[in-house]
Amino acid sequence: MSRQKCHRVTSYQPLITCFDPKGTKHDESISLIPEEVEALYLMDLLDLYQEEAALRMEVSRPTFARIIKSARQKVARALLGGYELHLGTKRERYVVAFCSNETTHFESLNIKDTYVCIFSVENHRIVKREILLNPAHEKEAKPPLVLAPLLHEHGVNFFLTKSLGQGLKNALSARGIHVIEKDVISEDEIPKLF
Repeated sequence: MSRQKCHRVTSYQPLITCFDPKGTKHDESISLIPEEVEALYLMDLLDLYQEEAALRMEVSRPTFARIIKSARQKVARALLGGYELHLGTKRERYVVAFCSNETTHFESLNIKDTYVCIFSVENHRIVKREILLNPAHEKEAKPPLVLAPLLHEHGVNFFLTKSLGQGLKNALSARGIHVIEKDVISEDEIPKLF
């Protein structure tokens, strides 16, 4: 009898989940499961050591080593062999953030607005709502220097904004936070984004 698989914590939510190279005719495709995607995110995007990445996923270091090895082999096979690559996701849990001058109606989503609004969504329901003062507004600080670390610290997966400079876009991307351009949003729309 096989052992039951332990729960693995995943937080990264890729926007694009399928990569299909042009000019190939393979009938087969390669798929990464959500924990393999998370392992690549933690080690190769955030540049964490295996011990810290394993802690974040709530697995042992040897288990993490097996997950990352499998993920890297699949990616290498897909890239070098020209196979279609699918990224598995768990969309039942994600964190959305945006900046606004309002705390209930979000008519304007600009990075220098007064508040940073953070919503945690699980199973298409908002389970946590945080409204923080925007350090880019109150201190007149540069958004890439203050917003990117704040959003990363709160586990944000998606940042909604009307417009965005390249510096903040790069800082968010380096932390695995996807930018979605949006002018307005209502609280009712947040759990229905994905």
